[in-house]
Amino acid sequence: MAFSFSETREILRRLGVHPKRKLGQNFLIDAWVVEQSVQWAQIEPLDAVVEVGPGCGTLTDDLVKTGVRVFAVEKDPILARHISEHFPVNILQADAVDFPVGNFDCSQPCKVVANLPYAIASVWLDKILELPRLPEIMVLLVQKEAAERWFSESGCKSFGAIGIYLQAMYRLEQKCSVSKRCFYPQPKVDSVLLHIQKRTDGHLFPKEFKQFIRTIFTHRRQQIARACKDSHALFVDDFLHFLEKQNLPKTVRAEAVPLELWIAFAKAYFSEHSGKTEFHHDTRN
Repeated sequence: MAFSFSETREILRRLGVHPKRKLGQNFLIDAWVVEQSVQWAQIEPLDAVVEVGPGCGTLTDDLVKTGVRVFAVEKDPILARHISEHFPVNILQADAVDFPVGNFDCSQPCKVVANLPYAIASVWLDKILELPRLPEIMVLLVQKEAAERWFSESGCKSFGAIGIYLQAMYRLEQKCSVSKRCFYPQPKVDSVLLHIQKRTDGHLFPKEFKQFIRTIFTHRRQQIARACKDSHALFVDDFLHFLEKQNLPKTVRAEAVPLELWIAFAKAYFSEHSGKTEFHHDTRN
């Protein structure tokens, strides 16, 4: 059961914590969102669950009650100590950008349940997608703008690099809107709860190709042939030729290239060149 507004405020008062906007400290106070998060995580007794930014422990409390092993990472030292003193979890006091799954041994399967601070959401997600073994399920509470960027379709202005990386490996199972009134203090915008499942046929892009995609989308207003000029990747000409074969001229913009084509080119090119370069990344599906 989520801590109420008054309970959350009292915990923070007792700890002497004043919510910091730069840390994205908007504490969840809605019981339904907590219950839905745990339900969507499809938790089983032997699961390992990573929680990012447990804060006062409102979600931690429900996770612990399921009997799973909880690994948490919390940047605020006072809140990290509070969690360690009140809940039987493995908690690391650190920045989740540097330690995206805390102390968890990511060679093992896990699930992630997190109320992500907006400032680090996409950077944290990028780090998650570089782990040697990806979480099976992620239930993420993020601000609406981030959710739109992560799961927008090609042709949309919000379609970009992080969405390509994520959608190549995960599918969006369910989502629901979460009002800003569900937090203390209230953020300026509403949020979205995402239920994300790892694909059995997912594709992880090699780092070289991820950097190529990122470079292209930094010039998203330019035609793709012009945007490619800033990339020093060896496969630029091959990529443009591949698009032409798919009836996409060099005058299109990056956002117009469908997800399937980014994946298809990466699979074809790096499979052919795998013996010459180190492009393998274990998805462990």
